[in-house]
Amino acid sequence: MKSMQQRVAMITGGNSGIGFAISAKLASSGFHVILASRNQQKSADAIQQINRLVPGASMESIPLDLASFDSIRKCVDIFHSRQYPLHLLINHAGGLFPGKQASFTRDGFEMTFGTNHLGHFLLTNLLLSDLKRSAPSRVITVSSRLHIPGYGYGPRPNFDYENLKAEKYYNDMVFYKNSKLANIWFAYELNRQLNGSRVTSNAVCPGFVPESIAEKQKSRLSRWFYREFMARMPFARSADEAASSVLFVATDPRYETVGGKFIVDQKEINFSPESYDLEKAQQLWDASVQWCQLSERQ
Repeated sequence: MKSMQQRVAMITGGNSGIGFAISAKLASSGFHVILASRNQQKSADAIQQINRLVPGASMESIPLDLASFDSIRKCVDIFHSRQYPLHLLINHAGGLFPGKQASFTRDGFEMTFGTNHLGHFLLTNLLLSDLKRSAPSRVITVSSRLHIPGYGYGPRPNFDYENLKAEKYYNDMVFYKNSKLANIWFAYELNRQLNGSRVTSNAVCPGFVPESIAEKQKSRLSRWFYREFMARMPFARSADEAASSVLFVATDPRYETVGGKFIVDQKEINFSPESYDLEKAQQLWDASVQWCQLSERQ
């Protein structure tokens, strides 16, 4: 049970992989941790595991499907019914949805963009009043250096408003990188809009984590490849190392007052040149407000 003095953190996708490691570290740091995730059985199992690792951990779960605006609003309604403060929101869930054909959210948006960006955009905006009342508080959005053209492998990001629903073509890696660029624009613009509120917004790249990727692989060979081969690469990070990078931004005193940064391995690095474009960040914000119908119904 949460004590009146305890700081409250909500994390999306906190019941497996990197998210599980983050949740365990938050619980160990004394937070009351709310796992907002789609699979409630998986969250219950994660809470049991963390209680074994961190005796006395204060945790609970709330159902959340980031691919459904209705589910997001219900999640926030449940949170509000519990009358908690909110000191930390970690937008962690999401990922790459592989395939040659696009899939779509319940509200008709391409799944990668809809989950990685729009779902978190709506969730965060619906919780802003809670974060402000609980200030000083923080929003951390998990992004990736893959939004930087030329970084990593595969095609470059190509954020085209006329192709957000795969109207022209679909490439799963391009759409993933586009969503990570959207995460940066969102984190940066959110911080500008929060100026003076004592709420900060930053983005974090957890790095390349083969063990987390291995969990999502269907074939034994692919799982072995990531766990045994890619995990040995010098650029690879363990789930624990990735979680430590997020916990650093969640707890370091600097980020109580400093926002609008992109942090990798506990160091602030430059975004891509495009991610600094204030007009593009504002354009995406305004479009997202309309798509999420925030102007009509808060």
